[in-house]
Amino acid sequence: MKTSLIALAAASGFLMLNSAFASAGAPLKCRTGDPLHIRGDAPAAISYDVYSQLYPLSAKRLALFEAAGTVKRLPEGLDVCEIADDGVADPSAVLVRGPHDKMAWWVSADHVESNVANNAND
Repeated sequence: MKTSLIALAAASGFLMLNSAFASAGAPLKCRTGDPLHIRGDAPAAISYDVYSQLYPLSAKRLALFEAAGTVKRLPEGLDVCEIADDGVADPSAVLVRGPHDKMAWWVSADHVESNVANNAND
């Protein structure tokens, strides 16, 4: 029984991984805001308050916020949608939402580029 549970877990993990790769190739359709592309592994904050405490970035602060669950890393190459009306007049901070993420995340503007520009380079 233990072997069959391990096989089932491995198979479901493989299927989830394949569906993630399949959806990564599909063009991202944003309802509002611009499609963006994450450049480099970007530390993403759950709120603007956390973002403002995280930057300027330091390894110690990043580790503390990640351990608390208020910061996660968005992987390089991830397509995201910019939330156009983010309510903050800070051009260094961009509020984005991933294609399957229910949460919006604040990232540094240095870690995003226009998805249109990225597709032109392919």
